[in-house]
Amino acid sequence: MAYNYTPSDRRTFICTNFVTNEDYTINATCVAIGEHCYVFVEEGWPPAQREAADLMNAFDHIIYPVVTATFGNETGVDRDPRVYIVLLDIRDDSLFNSTSATTLGYFDGNAKNKIDVVFLDIDQRGTEKKSTLAHEYQHLIHHSHDAHERKWINEGCSGYAELLCFGTQNQKIVQSFTRLPGTSLMVTDNQWDSSDDKTTGAHYGASFLWILYLAENYGDRSGYPGHEVFLKDLVANELPGMQGVTTTLAGYGFAESFEDVFKRWVVANYLDADGAGPPFGYAGINLTRHPQRTGRIDLTTQTGLSHSFPEKELPPWSAAYYEVETRDPAQVSYTNDRGFWMEKVVNRDGEVVIVVSPLEDRGAFVLTVSAGGDNQTAGTAANWTPPLTPAALRVAG
Repeated sequence: MAYNYTPSDRRTFICTNFVTNEDYTINATCVAIGEHCYVFVEEGWPPAQREAADLMNAFDHIIYPVVTATFGNETGVDRDPRVYIVLLDIRDDSLFNSTSATTLGYFDGNAKNKIDVVFLDIDQRGTEKKSTLAHEYQHLIHHSHDAHERKWINEGCSGYAELLCFGTQNQKIVQSFTRLPGTSLMVTDNQWDSSDDKTTGAHYGASFLWILYLAENYGDRSGYPGHEVFLKDLVANELPGMQGVTTTLAGYGFAESFEDVFKRWVVANYLDADGAGPPFGYAGINLTRHPQRTGRIDLTTQTGLSHSFPEKELPPWSAAYYEVETRDPAQVSYTNDRGFWMEKVVNRDGEVVIVVSPLEDRGAFVLTVSAGGDNQTAGTAANWTPPLTPAALRVAG
């Protein structure tokens, strides 16, 4: 049901203690009312009227219109047109490690409060708090359309919501991923939740870059007429993970499979640091470094010199990057003993880079490269023009 709160009204909220995983209740006071939101502050904290008004205006005029236009409207657990925003001291442990941010916010996905509510940690700075609100509001919308979506899709959408609303480039999580490019993109929720701190950060970074790549090449940033609602359709698609991506692509007339897009994505994750744009890089973010290389070898000493790198194990839907210095990139040949997919690109320093991925397979492999001989795959990324034009454009309406 809808409530008509006024400033200074009080109500009780059920919150989550992230240390004990138990519920507890707080009393909070309404300090601001916007067109699309109420802002409440936990009792015992200063009302912070100016900050609450700033948060309210950001939600009404930036977050609400941008996030709903991109991801859809929340269906809601109540009939109240406003979302509840509660500022409180969230009881938690550190999210990544003792020196990084604690839990910045969450939404009531279990509907314990029987309202649409987002909780924000009151200690955040203003810009950070608004960015977190955009992140959590996307989660609220996504949950209302597809409560069982995989985290690697849902979290990527929330990272993209931050970028759309406030230009937040998520450099910390992106750098976590570039340091661990062998992190799988497509993991189960249990794998995500049980990851160590460094890998969890890498999961967030991979998911954000994946959704940004979809947006720039197929969705709202692609320039295709009618594709402004591509991610809205992905959110509304109740098929999980890969299946949702594949069927959404097909619905817009793209012939590419998930595997096709993934191959281009892992190449873009390397070439963006060389200044490449879509589809071989990003327009909305600048990666400041290449993904951590797995190995490097100098083959300039003589033609025909071969080298086998130490055995490397990869999980499904991950990648490894090998740099090869050579006088003639065209003469570099390469193979691996598992038949994993490979692609050759040339970086800005003229070095050959061999990208290796097991795709849906997994396991240990050995990469062997040579300074002479036939190439094992077709051409370099510089000459590789993927078919990004859809067979039939879907008209939004």
